[in-house]
Amino acid sequence: MKKIFFNDRFFIFDSNSEIEKIHEEDDICELHRFSELHSLLDKFLYESERNMYVICSNEDEAFVAFCDLFDMIFAGGGLVRNSKGDVLLIYRYGHWDLPKGKQEAGENIAHTAIREVKEECGISDIEPGNFLTETYHCFSMNGKLIMKRNFWYEMFCDSETLVPQETEDIEKAEFVSKDRLSDYIDFMYASVREVFAAANMFKQ
Repeated sequence: MKKIFFNDRFFIFDSNSEIEKIHEEDDICELHRFSELHSLLDKFLYESERNMYVICSNEDEAFVAFCDLFDMIFAGGGLVRNSKGDVLLIYRYGHWDLPKGKQEAGENIAHTAIREVKEECGISDIEPGNFLTETYHCFSMNGKLIMKRNFWYEMFCDSETLVPQETEDIEKAEFVSKDRLSDYIDFMYASVREVFAAANMFKQ
């Protein structure tokens, strides 16, 4: 299954034809030819306010064809925990988020993730962990459709001093205990909640 977010709505490619029995409240379409993708996207963006489930024979091939409709940005970020299991969150544009940022030319995406966490939170001592998941979210900018592919990694850090990167409009950076995360989750983007789900911290 491939899940692409547009704000808090999503567009899913799935080869499981039984999915319609579970999600009857949302739009469900069958994809027979990749040439149909543009019209499905237009329907999703301009005619519907619901999620869209696209049943297809090969979800990976359909997703690759779907990506061709967008300008692509690659980014890396981290789900950072300290020795107490607290999670590092940032606050920006009215949402709690995980630190992440764009890949620079010639940069390995795992290095991107570490660099962005360090820059956005003002820390230097990070222990890298395993790859966690990849998320996709789309938006419109200057009349173009953009897809951001975010590669997420587990990381570990016990720094007690956090300095939010004001030049990136980050207002706060703080470690939040696992017991308090439920107070923050409703103020996170849906795609970020997917990262917590991948880490078995929340169900999406």
